[in-house]
Amino acid sequence: MAGTMQAARCPTDELSLTNCAVVSEKDLQSGQHVTVKTTPNHKYVFTVKTHHTVAAGTIAFSLPQCPTITLTSPSSASVP
Repeated sequence: MAGTMQAARCPTDELSLTNCAVVSEKDLQSGQHVTVKTTPNHKYVFTVKTHHTVAAGTIAFSLPQCPTITLTSPSSASVP
């Protein structure tokens, strides 16, 4: 999926420890890599994991990732 996705909190503590972005199975497949663009000059690459509780069009991050990539929830992230 390319475009803007709604940023959310990671759905499980176990997934929070992986340092991966978490998405719906409807958007991407586990193991893919995405570039998250939060501002014109800030891009971050994440490996993707899927979880059934993440809504389509949503990308979830662990709390330690949010300050690093300058996200606050609710927020949005561009996935080119």
